[in-house]
Amino acid sequence: MTNTFRPSSYTTFEYVSYSVSSDGTIFTGHYQLSGREPSVSFQEIIELPPSDRAVDTTALHRLLFLACGLSYYKAAAPPVIRVDTGLTEAERRFLTELIRHGLGEFAYRNQLPGALRPTIEAEDIVLATADSDWDLSRPPLVPVGGGKDSVVSLESLKAAGHVPVAFSVNQFDPIDACVRVSGLSQVRATRKVDRTLIELNKAGAYNGHVPVTAINSLVALISADRLGLGAVVMSNEGSADYGNLRWEDIEVNHQWSKSMEFELLLRGTLSAAGLAEDRYFSLLRPLSEISIAKRFAGLPQYFPVFTSCNRLFALDPDARRKSWCGTCPKCQFVFLILAPFIPADVLKSIFGSNLLDNLENLPAYEEILGLKGHKPFECVGDYDEAGAAFRIAAEQADWRETVIVKGLLDEVRTTPSAHEAEVSRLMGVSRVHAIPALFQEALDAIG
Repeated sequence: MTNTFRPSSYTTFEYVSYSVSSDGTIFTGHYQLSGREPSVSFQEIIELPPSDRAVDTTALHRLLFLACGLSYYKAAAPPVIRVDTGLTEAERRFLTELIRHGLGEFAYRNQLPGALRPTIEAEDIVLATADSDWDLSRPPLVPVGGGKDSVVSLESLKAAGHVPVAFSVNQFDPIDACVRVSGLSQVRATRKVDRTLIELNKAGAYNGHVPVTAINSLVALISADRLGLGAVVMSNEGSADYGNLRWEDIEVNHQWSKSMEFELLLRGTLSAAGLAEDRYFSLLRPLSEISIAKRFAGLPQYFPVFTSCNRLFALDPDARRKSWCGTCPKCQFVFLILAPFIPADVLKSIFGSNLLDNLENLPAYEEILGLKGHKPFECVGDYDEAGAAFRIAAEQADWRETVIVKGLLDEVRTTPSAHEAEVSRLMGVSRVHAIPALFQEALDAIG
């Protein structure tokens, strides 16, 4: 491979094939870029939890194959994608939407509108899949990210009488610590991105955000099947539906693969393959960030171990921070959304400092509150949620004299009646969700 990678030299990205080991624990996806320069091949390996169960996960493996490929497609984002395994009608729709919306941020940052509309070449095929050995009443599998949202899901399910199993892709200390506090059992899968991609990124390949939640969701669905578990219960809140900005006639949404749109897309794709769509749903979909924060504030046993800072989850273990960085939008938003419900001295002990009393954070909070720029490309709440939390905090002695609150209150202030109505709405439970009846009582279990 040369030291310089020229994305424009590649005209086709190929989904070559995938394989699964005889015991079902190793999934390998094979991909290739081709064009005017020598072809570049990629191999992604996912290690799944061991199991003695014999289950047919073909439909899920095919979707995982498609989702993982986007990490390699984006290296050159060529105009043609060829899928050698063929596509069902539902799979074609899934891949098309995953590219168009899941790669929106990537395309925007690299100014590549064509990357969202490649020509997809694939034989039309029909697959028959039975779903005879699945039961919603079995213990649910809950992906845990180490932050407040999945903690609220775990504790809500426990309080409602369920016995969830915690799940993660790859090993991360904050995730393991949260699971230990929960007292629940844990299973893990491992995802290994091809090192060739990392080398290409250094040599000039396009790089950026991919819909990793889509990938992890499919790994979780396969793992749940292998282990004889029930639904995969996500912890994606309602405000994941709100994008960051409009560009090239699409809404660019960093959290698209956490949105209701993606949830319904995946559920519909499962149904088209003969799989029960209730295998996959988000328990927190009807809740706002501020409602989730209030619930989390009642779980102090997690305060010393939880974290949402992405810098603790770097792919390179040596590059991972040990605690909240305090300088990224994720840290700044989580601090703000928890401020109305957790005393200042406790919150400062969690984050290491008072983020609302640091003038350097002012530009970031202006974006988080919708006063300037656009919503940060992070998993943060919408402007209404941030504004409501800010106004509640501004009424409290702990926060009203901080430099951020004093500096921005006039711009965020609204009438008392409007503020009260907004908080009431945000503390309510939306009807927009896909939660099966069996799990709906969990919403109120720790409310």
